[in-house]
Amino acid sequence: MDWIIARVKSGRPANIATANLDFVTRAWSDPELQRILIDADLVLADGFPIVKLAPFFGPALKDRVTGSDLTPMLAERAAKEGMSIYGLGSAEGVAEKAMEILKARHPDLKIAGTYSPPYAPLLEMDHRNVLKKLEAARPDILFVALGAPKQEKFISMHVRGWNIPVAMGVGASLDFITGEQKRAPQWMRNQHLEWLWRICCNPRRLFVRYCANVRFLLCASRQMFLINRMADKPRPFQMLDENDLFALEDQGIAVERFLRLGSETAAREWVQRIADTAMGMNVLVDLHAVPWLDSLELGALLETNKICRSWGKRLILYAPRPKLLRLLETCRLTDYFDTATRRDEVEAIANNLTEHLAGGTLYTEGALTLELPMELTSATLPYFEKEAGFIHHELRAQGILKTVEVDASRLDFIDSSGLGYLISLKKTTQDEGVSMSIANLPPKPRRTFEIARVDKMLLHA
Repeated sequence: MDWIIARVKSGRPANIATANLDFVTRAWSDPELQRILIDADLVLADGFPIVKLAPFFGPALKDRVTGSDLTPMLAERAAKEGMSIYGLGSAEGVAEKAMEILKARHPDLKIAGTYSPPYAPLLEMDHRNVLKKLEAARPDILFVALGAPKQEKFISMHVRGWNIPVAMGVGASLDFITGEQKRAPQWMRNQHLEWLWRICCNPRRLFVRYCANVRFLLCASRQMFLINRMADKPRPFQMLDENDLFALEDQGIAVERFLRLGSETAAREWVQRIADTAMGMNVLVDLHAVPWLDSLELGALLETNKICRSWGKRLILYAPRPKLLRLLETCRLTDYFDTATRRDEVEAIANNLTEHLAGGTLYTEGALTLELPMELTSATLPYFEKEAGFIHHELRAQGILKTVEVDASRLDFIDSSGLGYLISLKKTTQDEGVSMSIANLPPKPRRTFEIARVDKMLLHA
């Protein structure tokens, strides 16, 4: 709670995710949702299984923090701090009623506003209208009740561009406040039986979900058990000597030998030290002598990679052992981390990043080729859209544009903002009588197209 209040006071936009077992299950097969978890400024354990399993993978969690509990608690604290809240989503009238109830409980609470947009898939929502209302209201805390994972993807699309200090997906929390949905009795919550109450209240919708959650839990547990039983064997790699280290540093690659992190304080200090000493550089972390990574250490590497990506750089894992590679595969992180076992592989990764990070354009005889950047997201889209849009506009004005081919061969990751851009481009080219096609789409971003159900629209003529 103190972290959230401090973040509001800082004025820097933050995204808070409340992750339960269903959230993690979805993220297992949804690359965009997984990235949202990685990039979130604060992730809270909103599920009893996550809390109970945490000690097997690293430090224990004190307790679960549900969005349904946090929402009214945060409203109470906001009233004391003089901060405003806004309710976005839920059925017509629910958000307004929830804000009225919270205001009645806490007379000093500032209600910035409410809005329940008409139901539509994420990519068909009137985002401009929603953002216009939020800009006018300027809340300190935004409760987004669009349902998971839609609400998390909505926040992720816009958090870098709006002036809202804290945004949090709250699911059915507003419905619980108003009584539209009944929450489990306190004794059931204390006994961790809230899932049973929910499935009894809505068996048709939740039975299949909970079966999928249990299946995921059993599958993931089995894989982790097998990994723990693997023999710890090194893999062939090139030992980097002093000349190699100097050569890599000359190419803008900082080299860091990984040491085991025994506490949260040590992890924070390690991440901060790299952020301070390697600013603007690719970072190579030598793991050849590390037999295992617990959740704290893996989290430190994720945070460091997130920092590197904010610079347009990458964290490269050097010579991880087979056991660690299997762990990364199980956690679906092999596409998020680059790995290498030789100096020339490290240099190739850095060079590829330099050449293809931002994408590019090429025009030849009526055909405009747009090479997508390695990541087409809310963070990278403004620059790419500006550059590609300028060329597109000039060619259209001259009346010489016949086809637009989108080359996705270098695309590693795309989010809903990127999909929205491609949909808009598709509609624009159709209106202009120009044909558009997307070629060479790799499997992982293709999965995001399929989840958003835009693959037929964008990938087929």
